[in-house]
Amino acid sequence: MKSKLLVVFSSLIVFTSCELLQSFKTSKTSHEVLKSEPACVWNNASQENFCEIEYWLRFWYKIEGIAWLERKKQIDTLSEQDNDVLKKILLSQGKSTPYQDRLRAQGWVESILPKLSQHMRRFILIALYHPSQDLLERESALVTLSKINTQQSFKIKDQQILLKKQQSQIDQLLNIETSIIQGIEKDKQ
Repeated sequence: MKSKLLVVFSSLIVFTSCELLQSFKTSKTSHEVLKSEPACVWNNASQENFCEIEYWLRFWYKIEGIAWLERKKQIDTLSEQDNDVLKKILLSQGKSTPYQDRLRAQGWVESILPKLSQHMRRFILIALYHPSQDLLERESALVTLSKINTQQSFKIKDQQILLKKQQSQIDQLLNIETSIIQGIEKDKQ
């Protein structure tokens, strides 16, 4: 009886081990397949050129140190094809990019988003679009505050001029009052 139980338990252990081993191999190979498939930037994978994300990351890395005027010249030479629009977007992301050009790049991002793969769309939104939008909003707020401060300083200067005029008028009235009082005192004497 003990030997029968031993055979049954050992068979059970062997079969479950094989089953576990097989499921581990299957999940590992499916993970490897996902890992080995290149992620295409574009929704339509027929665009073989510039499909791999590594190309775009290298492109972005290489242009990071280029001055705005040089990047602007490069933008001007690019066409309206999807690959060139994505290049324009990346060229417009430097810190020294002026407000208007950064705003134009936001429009380019919005126009190209539907053409990107789901993963690339999410990456562009997280890495480029939202941070650039935040920066645009901050710059806009700073410009607005600067205009308000300038207007307030002009109002303060105008009020200071008005106060000086009023002080001058008060001094004149005091001088008139003083001369009247002196005239009355002279008349009494």
